[in-house]
Amino acid sequence: MDLVYLLAAEAGHVSPDHIAAKIAVPLGVVIFMGSVYLLLWSNYGAKKGALIYSVALFGFCFVLGIFWWFGAPGTPVATGLQNFPGQEPDAYLGKWYAFEPGSPRAEFFDAVNNESEFETVAEYVGMEDVSDEALESDPMASFLRGDLDQATSRMLAQFLPVDEFGTTLLGAERRAAALEEAGEPEPGERRADDFFTADLTPDTERQLTQSNGHTVAMSSLTLFANFVNEETGVVTRTVPVETQTWFAFKDPGALWFPSAVWTAISLVLFLLSLYALDAMEQREKRIVGAVQEPEDLAVPVAQ
Repeated sequence: MDLVYLLAAEAGHVSPDHIAAKIAVPLGVVIFMGSVYLLLWSNYGAKKGALIYSVALFGFCFVLGIFWWFGAPGTPVATGLQNFPGQEPDAYLGKWYAFEPGSPRAEFFDAVNNESEFETVAEYVGMEDVSDEALESDPMASFLRGDLDQATSRMLAQFLPVDEFGTTLLGAERRAAALEEAGEPEPGERRADDFFTADLTPDTERQLTQSNGHTVAMSSLTLFANFVNEETGVVTRTVPVETQTWFAFKDPGALWFPSAVWTAISLVLFLLSLYALDAMEQREKRIVGAVQEPEDLAVPVAQ
């Protein structure tokens, strides 16, 4: 397998406009799907073979869509199609929206006023007594951790906002309070170019809960002031100057919708193919029955 990866890397990138990129999917359809249809054609004829193939194909697509839509046991929902052709990849993805206590958004969520309702990822999935290795290998726990990464990113972006040039936008009062808390550089130090940075408060865990029908995340965030060596530019001190608790709620989006459309279309095409196949077989039975019907000897043959 390593050799395959090496050869693929050495082959270079194939442009989407290259003829190989354009015929890759049609060629795959012709080879893998066409070969099965040829076998059915040779045994049942072109029309009946196509209907048999359609029943099998759309039946499989329907079952696949069910797993994509609702998920398999122990896996998240909506693991299949997540957007339609021509749409952005995150068109139906859920999005996190950060807010701080006392904001209008906070009034909507009851859990904000009772932080004891929040749980760590391990507690949330009921695996607080297992090892870290077992927790990391659990699909649901891994999914939640990745989801909380997005929530934390949203919180940090509002906790320490920056403009398009990377300049922090703290506001006059908040900046003055942070500078006073940070103090002056010690001998041989200077303020770092990125003087203020923000991150999760050390020795704290991100937590989440369900509140008012939404997933709500909570994190403790700290604003740091950074001092560096005047000559080397290496960070010498990081001073915490402000700590706040922030929240974020998740708009679930409609990630299931493309899979639902796939499932519905597959079901309709499966039923139509099954109906057409049944009608063809019933017609064949009537024809065979008419041909094989014995002559009624009680009826005299006209001379």
